Amino acid sequence: MVDIISSFTPRPRITKPGEDIATPVGTPAAGASAAPAAPAAPGADTVALSAGATALPEELAGGPPIDLEIVSKIKQAIEEGKYPIDLEKITESLFQDFVKMMA
Repeated sequence: MVDIISSFTPRPRITKPGEDIATPVGTPAAGASAAPAAPAAPGADTVALSAGATALPEELAGGPPIDLEIVSKIKQAIEEGKYPIDLEKITESLFQDFVKMMA
């Protein structure tokens, strides 16, 4: 039996490749205003991040650790119908995750 998830709110989707990367910390995201934020109202919660908290580790400075060549090969194999899909393995994994979630 499947229960309806009434409080499900979908996450925003990335519509263009690279839309989720290459926006340095502290700079406005695409479509965001470059104007500084208005001062917080008295008694409002505020957050201030230190330079250490906003700095990326050296290994992530060039972007996410993804081998784009392998990703493109997998995409091509899927498009051509040559990527092996083991439905039993997928089903078993989903079932095991479901059992853990329900425990």
